[in-house]
Amino acid sequence: MTQFFQEKTQTALAQKFLPIVSGVTSRTGLAQQYNSLAEQVQQTGLVKLPADQQRVESHVTRKALDGLYYMIGEEEKKLRQNPLGAGSDVLRRVFGALK
Repeated sequence: MTQFFQEKTQTALAQKFLPIVSGVTSRTGLAQQYNSLAEQVQQTGLVKLPADQQRVESHVTRKALDGLYYMIGEEEKKLRQNPLGAGSDVLRRVFGALK
């Protein structure tokens, strides 16, 4: 289920996350430093960085989504191990938040 969810949502979520990540990394100066260094490394031709590591914004966005899908997978495991108990816990949290 988590894999299906990831396949269907990853591109759209990455588009939503990227501007937020870009804002934070540019404010800290991290983006400029990393992206400059990565560009220099690429120009040497000695190292070929994967597409998601060529710019820090893409890398951080990818890792954030990896973490999100990992946590969803962990919740899915709990639901599969104890569907009734986990389901009622989820209901308690959802409806408890509405009070």
